[in-house]
Amino acid sequence: MAHVRAKWLVFYSEHVEPVSKEIFSHVEKMIIGTLIVSAGAHVSSNEPAIELFGYVRHGLVGRGVMLFGVILLLLNFVDGLYKLAKLNWHIAYQTVMAVLYVALSIRLIQLILAFRGGD
Repeated sequence: MAHVRAKWLVFYSEHVEPVSKEIFSHVEKMIIGTLIVSAGAHVSSNEPAIELFGYVRHGLVGRGVMLFGVILLLLNFVDGLYKLAKLNWHIAYQTVMAVLYVALSIRLIQLILAFRGGD
């Protein structure tokens, strides 16, 4: 029994753990990027109760925050494509992963905005 457990631990540490860390890292970065985009969209679409600096227009600040979030999402997307390309998988699989990433990012932004709109 100890032999099976030792083999499992070796397999887990060499194959499962690095992949799961990489997936959760990308998902975490995607969630942070979508939250930033959603916050910028919320500020630019509504008049917030908090004055930012008194002289700065809310729409301009909101668009800047949205641009920052989109840049973070694009950098995470390019990093993910680069890491997928290094794995030498089929191009169809890489394309499906890219489309799923974009669709999931858009859907997360919509969900966050929908939850914030309920105030």
